[in-house]
Amino acid sequence: MKNMFMITIVTMIMRKMNNYLSSINKTSDSLIIKEILNQANELKTPIISQEGINLLIQLIKISKTKKVLEIGTAIGYSAIMMALNTYCFVTTIEKDEENYKIAKENINKAKLESKIELIFGDALAVDLADNYDLIFIDAAKAQYFKFLERFKKNLNPQGLVVCDNLLFHGLVEKPETLESKRIKSLVKKISDFNSNLLNHPEFETYIYEIGDGLSISIKK
Repeated sequence: MKNMFMITIVTMIMRKMNNYLSSINKTSDSLIIKEILNQANELKTPIISQEGINLLIQLIKISKTKKVLEIGTAIGYSAIMMALNTYCFVTTIEKDEENYKIAKENINKAKLESKIELIFGDALAVDLADNYDLIFIDAAKAQYFKFLERFKKNLNPQGLVVCDNLLFHGLVEKPETLESKRIKSLVKKISDFNSNLLNHPEFETYIYEIGDGLSISIKK
């Protein structure tokens, strides 16, 4: 009971801290970004958190990344944010046809066709010849390890891999509390991916409690 009380207190403090940081950190004043955020809310489309995209943009700037590969476009929010706020070129892959159409429309509205290449298809069936400075994985969680293994050959030496949603709403910490077999199976796959990523011989990785869990890996 005491431990549960302490967890509740810590959670409340972290929530207040996140609210504080959200209130003082800069947010985009771009009209197209505001429209996409409203669109994501209306369509209930999961997108990267504000703190997550801010960190990703900072990583791109600090590492002087010129080419980004994104696995999982959704409606184009993260690709557009990266292209708007940095000098990088983004190649992004989306397999859901409806999301692809919306993303294409949003990219056109943002007038970023020259900075974003949008590919329609299953990333596991897409072959790319280019090399990239950063790979951002934010697609089907159960396929993360396959995405990593497929595209690591396209990552430049000392390149970065960033993965989102690795804590899955905190459920990876307490899988024994889950009743749904489907969710439990997905949580196990995420947990296994986290372990494999942290112990991957080709990468140095840390996972951070940013958004819903964000990892940053450096290719050795």
